Amino acid sequence: MMGVSMTFNGAMNSIPVLLLAIGVDYGLHVVKRIREEYRLASKSEEGSSSVKGLQKDLRKAAVLRGTKYTSIALLIAIFTDMVGFLSFRLSSQSFLVVFGTVIAIGLFYIYLFSVTALPALISLIPPKDLPIERTVKIDENRITRWIGDLSKKPATVVVVAVLLSMPALYGVQQLEVGFDTRDNFDDSVPVVADFLLISEVFQSSPTPLYVVLDGDVISEQGRIMVESAIRILQEDDSVTQVTTDLWSTLESGRYSDSTLDLYMTGIESGSDGSWEDLEYWLLQTDEGRKLSAGVLSSSGDQTVISFQASTLDWSATSEFESRLSSSLSSEVEDTDFTLRVSGRSLILAQITSDVADAATLSTTIVAMVILIMLLTIQTGRTGSALKGVKRGFVTWLPLMAVVTWVFGIMGFTGFQLNSQTVTIGALTLGLGVDYAIHIATRLEEEALYDPSAGPAVWTSRSVATTGRAMCAAALTTAGGFSVLNLSSLVPLQLFGQAFVVAITLALMSSLLLLPPLYARLLESEIRHGQQALPSSKTAA
Repeated sequence: MMGVSMTFNGAMNSIPVLLLAIGVDYGLHVVKRIREEYRLASKSEEGSSSVKGLQKDLRKAAVLRGTKYTSIALLIAIFTDMVGFLSFRLSSQSFLVVFGTVIAIGLFYIYLFSVTALPALISLIPPKDLPIERTVKIDENRITRWIGDLSKKPATVVVVAVLLSMPALYGVQQLEVGFDTRDNFDDSVPVVADFLLISEVFQSSPTPLYVVLDGDVISEQGRIMVESAIRILQEDDSVTQVTTDLWSTLESGRYSDSTLDLYMTGIESGSDGSWEDLEYWLLQTDEGRKLSAGVLSSSGDQTVISFQASTLDWSATSEFESRLSSSLSSEVEDTDFTLRVSGRSLILAQITSDVADAATLSTTIVAMVILIMLLTIQTGRTGSALKGVKRGFVTWLPLMAVVTWVFGIMGFTGFQLNSQTVTIGALTLGLGVDYAIHIATRLEEEALYDPSAGPAVWTSRSVATTGRAMCAAALTTAGGFSVLNLSSLVPLQLFGQAFVVAITLALMSSLLLLPPLYARLLESEIRHGQQALPSSKTAA
């Protein structure tokens, strides 16, 4: 993609739906703002009761104004989003690097088309004879005024948010990481149910683990290293049984093969050339390969020791792997051999550990990048570092509450972090900052237009206009991600459900928590004569 080497991974399954949802989000903001400008233009032209009845110049000017006002808010949102997702490239997890890069590229094109192709199509396509009053609803109502009244008691709003966050923090502690191949299957499908039944009920033993020995395996030193590795395994309390290794296989095979018995006897007596004869027999004869193929490589420089271990959850398994690897590494110091541990359960434990780290890392990185971007952008717009820090931090704070609520609900409801849901925190921040910037810039516009109206009126008007567009965008985005419930892949289903919750909470935070705080901040600036409001409209 665009000259960047990328590999498809499980986390990318959600990217098309995500980009479509964000594209609809941006498109709705542009269209609704243009329709709002249509309505304002109709007031200056008497007798124009429909969009089609407006003069062509007025329609064109309305499209340009709507696009201009929306594009600034969208630019701030998209720039913050892109930098946030590109910060995934700092992660050590390759799937997160690819995921963040693809989304950032997609977001750039979404913004580009939203402020160029979409307005152009609106201008080119002849408008319908639609009454202007029906094109967009911007009148205040009881709900918008109730939300506006919340700005009169910001302390109460903050206390409620904190009280909601306390049980959510407990839920975060209950959040578990789960990564297993069977999680990718839908057990309602008959063939999948049969497979799971066979693997769980009729499987005779747990999946074995392995110690891999590299070096001159078919030699006296190689034999000593195998025996040392087996001794380390037997001394570990977590190891229940050493099942197979090269030399136990040869010992059992010598009783049924006279040639092998001859070579083994020669090695035991120290006869010259016995090791070379055994190596030739194991690697070059059909009988030797048939006997040793399961424990010895065809090149003769690698062998495996199979064993069983009573591993528990992924964290205990990771600790076991780390402890055993350390002991084995100490054994091969100052030698030409290497010993390492492998096995399906160890791989799953490592992946699970990486997923847990990635969830924390990706969310933290995006949160910090978004905070820095908000502080920088607001400082540049206001021309004051102090005011920029205040506005940026107030815009950022509700986003942290949303992430806490999302992870808390996931913990309470038994959702697990996997290759899909690991990005839910970062995506919640990415979508939430869009909503926050849209409503914040509209509040600034209302405060600039009517400074004496006060926070309650600013908030009510902002929710009645931009808030309605946000609700429509959230509804379409949630609907898009709800489609993932139709997938036969369980992680995708969980991701869709979790993201619908995240969208809902991000919208509620942007409409109920942010406006009371931000509007009161604007009022404080005006009251103290520190008007740093932009000189032109910049709302979505």
